[in-house]
Amino acid sequence: MSDHLHATASDARTPAMHAASTDSDSSVRRLLVLFVSIALAVTAFRAVQPFMGSGRGVIGPLVSDAERPLMAGIAILLAFAVVSAVSALVGRLVNAIVGLFVLGTGVGYLAMRAGSSADFCFGGSSMFAAGIELIAWTVLVAAGSHLIFRVGGPLMDVPKTTEDHIDSPIGPSARIAWLAAIGGVALAWLAAVTMSKGQAIGAATLAGFATGAIGRMLSPRTTPVYLAAAPVAAFALVFLFLGFSAPADLSVAFADGSLPRLARLMPVDIVAGALCGTALGFGFMRSFAQPNDSSYAR
Repeated sequence: MSDHLHATASDARTPAMHAASTDSDSSVRRLLVLFVSIALAVTAFRAVQPFMGSGRGVIGPLVSDAERPLMAGIAILLAFAVVSAVSALVGRLVNAIVGLFVLGTGVGYLAMRAGSSADFCFGGSSMFAAGIELIAWTVLVAAGSHLIFRVGGPLMDVPKTTEDHIDSPIGPSARIAWLAAIGGVALAWLAAVTMSKGQAIGAATLAGFATGAIGRMLSPRTTPVYLAAAPVAAFALVFLFLGFSAPADLSVAFADGSLPRLARLMPVDIVAGALCGTALGFGFMRSFAQPNDSSYAR
């Protein structure tokens, strides 16, 4: 009798032990995929550095600041395409949100190496040039996000509802989520207190985080295919507006402290923060913004 009970207990423990082992293997696999993909992303954007050199001896904060802008633009385009493909594979193996984060880390490496607002102001750049570059980045981020979600497939906690106005990545529900970028820009303005490069990247990441978190609260049942592009587009509008309202001489504005706060964030800082921050914010809100209808949960 005792042997029978012992055997029964052992049989009951076996599925639980197998499940724990499977979960452990899955976690290790995810960490390995994340580590390798980030290393590849950084390597790809590291190859862009030689093409971004400016006449001032530093990596220009804008593509137009490079000595050979056309070559710099092509190098960024190729690096972004390669890392988008790697991130799409990560989306397939893990999920699309992690894929977005991987893409952001690659751009983030370039942001940390690129020039700051000081190089922007004293290098002869303009607000209009930054705004136009951000428009181009918006297209790239939207295209990269589309590929990642197309290959990665739907998120497990945001299944399709069969309602077009909710499921569509550009439908009414998605457009409502994009409005979260306004809050992200406001948060970046509050965070960009100094001229330091690190704070600029941090402020951009906070803007992305707010966009991801608020966007998920506004539209919890809509897959955020283009959500990361929303803050980049919002900053593009800000820089284009500053082109009309900001001081003409940016070097004087930098020296006397009248440079607008948001001009302390360079386009590449904004893109890196939008991708990484949106992924982090959207993932963070997973427990707080579940779909109201339990039939949509898995």
